Amino acid sequence: SKADRIFVLSKDFNIKQNAAESWLNLEDYDYEATYNIEDFKNCICLGAVDLAETTDLCAVKVLLMKPGDKTKYIYSHYFIPEIKLEESDDKQAGAQYKDWAAAGLMTITEGNDIDLSIVADWFYELYKNYNIKLWKCGFDQKFSKDWINRMEQYGWTKSNDDLVLILQNAETLHNAIKLCEADFKHKIINYNEHEVDKWNFKNALITVDSKGKGLIVKKEAAKRIDGAVTIAI
Repeated sequence: SKADRIFVLSKDFNIKQNAAESWLNLEDYDYEATYNIEDFKNCICLGAVDLAETTDLCAVKVLLMKPGDKTKYIYSHYFIPEIKLEESDDKQAGAQYKDWAAAGLMTITEGNDIDLSIVADWFYELYKNYNIKLWKCGFDQKFSKDWINRMEQYGWTKSNDDLVLILQNAETLHNAIKLCEADFKHKIINYNEHEVDKWNFKNALITVDSKGKGLIVKKEAAKRIDGAVTIAI
């Protein structure tokens, strides 16, 4: 894994490493693999969210699998407030928010911040449209209050461990990041060639702490990595 490589070269061979380098190589994630969400009607899924309130990107994903198939099918969506398009559309960093929204890959919400109850509604719409039932959903504590309140209205609660706190630190996510990286290299992650995912994977860097634990980070604020963090969650 990238984290192991950085740590070994630095600690065992005393070869100076960059503070952060690309998490995935282009060939790791840029491959042909698509599916139809209709094929997963009446299935159970795992979920993950990387929440945001203001001008940040909000990412949501579910993980689906088929019996006898090692492939991990990822169904993604993104949310961003309309003020973001007016003040800084991140085009220079490669973002195409309006085009992605027109393609149904992203929802542009009204106002200056993201109404996180809409993110909870997305899980309910998945159930209503495809009878895909969310079993558990990982989330980070930041900005989560409104989202949790709406999720609990739909019957997904923290008390029943439907909603699972996943802290975004190296200690918590290191193994998940390594497993994701390995799955990408073996091409057993099918994220339906989601264009916003691709942009996030391209932007994702990895940094390693003194214990050799890796964490996904970004170099520039405009280069969003929320989708990469969410796939690890």
